[in-house]
Amino acid sequence: MARPNWNTAKKKGIFRKWHILLALLGFTFSFSVHLLSTASIVPVIEKAPIRSSQPISNVFISHTEVPESIEQLIENGKTLYQSGQFAFAVQSFQQAAQVSQSQNDALNQALALNFLSLSEQKLGHWNQASVAITTSLDLLNQSKLTNSNAKHILALVLNTQGNLQLALGQAENALQSWQEAAKTYTEIGDTAGNIGSLINQATAFQSLGLYRRTMKIFEQVEKNLLSMPNSLLKAAGLRSWGNWLLASGDIENSQKMLEQSLIVAQQLRSPQEESATLLSLGNAAFAKGKRNLIKESTTEDNFLPSRCGQTAIAQTEDTKYFKKAFYYYHEIANKSSSSITAVQAQLNRLSVLQFLGQQPTSEYLGSIKSALSNLTPSRAAVYARINFVQSLVCFEKTHKQTTKEIFNSPTQNQEFQAGAREQAKIQNFEEIVELLNISVQQAKEIKDQRAESYSLGYLAQFYEMRKQFSNAQRYTESALNLAQLINAPDIAYHWEWQLGRLLMAQGNLERAVAAYTTAVDTLHTLRGDLVALNTDTQFDFRDEVEPVYRQLVGLLLESDQTSTDKAVTKQVSQKNLKQARDAIEALQLAELDNFFQDACITIQPTQIDEVVDNSNPVTAVFYSIILADRIEIIVKLPYSQELRHYTTYKPKVEVENTLEALRQKLEQRYTFRDREDLSQEVYNWIIKPAIAGLEQSNVKNLVFVMDGSLQNIPMAALYDGKQYLIEKYSVALSPGLQLLAPKQKQRRLEALIAGLTESRLGFSSLSNVGTELQQIESIIPSKQLINQAFTSINIEQLVSTISFPVVHLATHGKFSSKLEDTYILAWNDKIKIKQLREILQTREQVVGRSNRVPPPIELLVLSACETATGDKRAALGLAGVAVRSGARSTLASLWQVDDKSTSVLMSEFYRQLTQNTNLSKAEALRRAQEFLLKDKEHPFYWAPYVLVGNWL
Repeated sequence: MARPNWNTAKKKGIFRKWHILLALLGFTFSFSVHLLSTASIVPVIEKAPIRSSQPISNVFISHTEVPESIEQLIENGKTLYQSGQFAFAVQSFQQAAQVSQSQNDALNQALALNFLSLSEQKLGHWNQASVAITTSLDLLNQSKLTNSNAKHILALVLNTQGNLQLALGQAENALQSWQEAAKTYTEIGDTAGNIGSLINQATAFQSLGLYRRTMKIFEQVEKNLLSMPNSLLKAAGLRSWGNWLLASGDIENSQKMLEQSLIVAQQLRSPQEESATLLSLGNAAFAKGKRNLIKESTTEDNFLPSRCGQTAIAQTEDTKYFKKAFYYYHEIANKSSSSITAVQAQLNRLSVLQFLGQQPTSEYLGSIKSALSNLTPSRAAVYARINFVQSLVCFEKTHKQTTKEIFNSPTQNQEFQAGAREQAKIQNFEEIVELLNISVQQAKEIKDQRAESYSLGYLAQFYEMRKQFSNAQRYTESALNLAQLINAPDIAYHWEWQLGRLLMAQGNLERAVAAYTTAVDTLHTLRGDLVALNTDTQFDFRDEVEPVYRQLVGLLLESDQTSTDKAVTKQVSQKNLKQARDAIEALQLAELDNFFQDACITIQPTQIDEVVDNSNPVTAVFYSIILADRIEIIVKLPYSQELRHYTTYKPKVEVENTLEALRQKLEQRYTFRDREDLSQEVYNWIIKPAIAGLEQSNVKNLVFVMDGSLQNIPMAALYDGKQYLIEKYSVALSPGLQLLAPKQKQRRLEALIAGLTESRLGFSSLSNVGTELQQIESIIPSKQLINQAFTSINIEQLVSTISFPVVHLATHGKFSSKLEDTYILAWNDKIKIKQLREILQTREQVVGRSNRVPPPIELLVLSACETATGDKRAALGLAGVAVRSGARSTLASLWQVDDKSTSVLMSEFYRQLTQNTNLSKAEALRRAQEFLLKDKEHPFYWAPYVLVGNWL
């Protein structure tokens, strides 16, 4: 390759212009794909992958005129990129790179290749993107980077390389690239570029599950941004950081950053920056309103991906946030000079109306249609049209549900009825098909196969809703072929799932199972990507991931049985049973990934059957899954190659109501007959059909991989009419045997014990904790931290210097289905779940170095915790603590028992472990519970203590 000529760029004046733009591009162009937008998280994304973009012209850009200079080519490519016309941007950047090479201008060739890689990434052309960025770096590495302009280009290219590496699942490599970029920006004194690289590093650390490092970067970025003088760059930087925090789930801090961005934009009197930040603030308020929504239990699960907000019930507090979001979106109409930003705000208002249960006027819908027709063809425009269609479908669904009430109600005035009639006219079949066909055509026009795949897929889904299965299947297969062609598994699984639904609806069950299986396999390959920050689509796990697993299990275990309250045995092949069990295990893992918003949970390669067959005590494993019309149970008995299976046909709503009633009765100290009846009913669903096999196999220990609300029920309290389950079997819970940590070879009992007796941070005192800790200390060697000494820093220091096999924390704690509401209380603060592993194990590895990792904790005990009231999935937080703490086993309480019985049970538990070193932890807990049961028969006192993880 010819020797670079660094003087060419200066002569052409390109660097004089790019020197000014490079820092800003750090926020708006070349940084991580997660940050490349005015508002990277748009609420209506739940309906379609809409993205915000830089302001664009309504004049369509000609693709036939070839600019004469490198500068014009790069400027044209940048404009095309920012307008969402990525295929044409590729052409422009390719021409710029070729012209630069012909002129022996290595620096501008590297720059053009950098932007080419970014454009190829947007199109999903990973190989082309890799070649472009590698060539760009080679050019730079062969040259002497003697001036700041050249180093700017190097930093820019390193950031782009990091984007690509993260997209390919190489988080550690991405981190190294962004660290090198930050170092380069620091060398040339580019504060803005350094901040952008730090934001990208936070993305990488989060992807790696390194919570503390993410928070350190957060503090550093916040400090740097706020210390900058007011400028458009500062406004954009604060907004980018706020969008990143919002995508990470940190809504409160996101709002703070966005409010600061708005203040700066207003002081600078920049309508463009102000409208962009208002859009992000609206998204944050919308997200906050949705976070606490309570979804009603329904008689059936949503078979199709559900994106309609009207199924939710908003509390008064949540309604306030929705109205605030509506206000922000409304304000944009008066300020934005960007057509796409204005349309996105209109669409977001439409989405807010769904959650508020309100219908839009025909005039408002007409104004959106008009605005859409005036947009320049781009990916954002295609996604906006798809989103609008999905909103129309949602409002049509609501309209059909309420039309009868409206026209039969004497209290509804004529004006309201007329509005309802007018609404009905808008959502007609031909109009929706036309809108989607325009999306397909525009995607083809801009040569965007990803957008084309989305358009075809949603067109197919609309035909599916209309039960036109032949058309739906044809368009689905076309969408799937495109997704596979561009190697886009994140959208391919949608169409694989859709194809499975269509085949099932047409009675082709064998092919349907194959399609569903492919979708689940694709989801498994997407573990990290599904929970990573994603600008094109924010995955709603409950609506767009979980149903794939559940529907596959339902299909595999299908039967002709229609209705009975009794558990029945069905003839299902062993192949289907094993695949269904694997799908249940995979769902448990996916739920935890979604809970943590990362994919850092380690899967053990051990075969599940081997774990059970080699277990001592003799163990059986029960898998459950709650479907719309039934409960399915799969049982693995020891030394048996065949799985057992039985079904109880009962609507999901009845199952949920029974489980909720049982949980309430278990927490009430004076219930008796009604509690036993409910407990026996659940026993009949899960245990009774397997009793003969359990007795024949001489099973002593039961492990439960439970689904949904069943996770909130302590299995030990199930009642057979004569005795509780714990009186016959030891019991353990598992979030999946793939997550089972191996048993320590030799047990050593030495404990770090800590707790609070005094009232702290609004929590009540725990008067019996002192006695509890003293009794434990009298049984096993212990180091005690109580009250002021019980801090996260003190625990971390002790754990890092002494390898404690047991950590016992007697303090307030809460398990919730919300990550931010799952914590344990220390003297000075709440220890959030993501901090827990780092505090207890201090084994966070430094990238690029191999550190000695201390042995994991054998047993973590949380003796005064509780699950969140009213949260049907609260036990997900308990499973999360058990997995993320790094402990092999976790013993925790489902509800708080502030009574001396806790001290009695814990003392007996440790006494059993010390008296017989071969005794399993599950059996030690069973004996302790049985010991307490003799004195206090009601399950309130002994049932809430559950063992999660390794039961040995």
